[in-house]
Amino acid sequence: MSSSTQEPKLTGRCQCGKVSYSINSEPHSLNVCHCHECQRQSGSAFALTLVVPSSGVHLSPPSQKHIGHFERKSDSGGIRGGIFCTGCGVRIYHNNPKAPQWVSIKAGTLDQKVDFSDATHIWTKRKLAGVAIPEGVEAWEEEPDDGVV
Repeated sequence: MSSSTQEPKLTGRCQCGKVSYSINSEPHSLNVCHCHECQRQSGSAFALTLVVPSSGVHLSPPSQKHIGHFERKSDSGGIRGGIFCTGCGVRIYHNNPKAPQWVSIKAGTLDQKVDFSDATHIWTKRKLAGVAIPEGVEAWEEEPDDGVV
């Protein structure tokens, strides 16, 4: 990620405020992910991720000393990496090393409210019982064909 003087479209931060970021590009998609890893990471039935071009995400300079990096195997068998705050542990984003042009911001870290009524639902074959997928929204049993998650 880089620094920028352009007015941000979106901003966000971790829970303790040690890691903050801005987004200066248009989002590609908003996903509701029902995979086991997102359930585990979020401690909930699903996770919300806002997919944006990595070139448009800018971590504040003071954030750099509070960032931890990780990699894990994804439900699809690939590798996912990402960053989190070492102070409070909040995940900021994850990425796919095979598609470095994209990052998936954890939408709950955004300062702006997110309307996910029209979000794309992915990994629906792993959704928990009782979770309803709204009628008419785009939904995938696994990942979308374009691989951008």
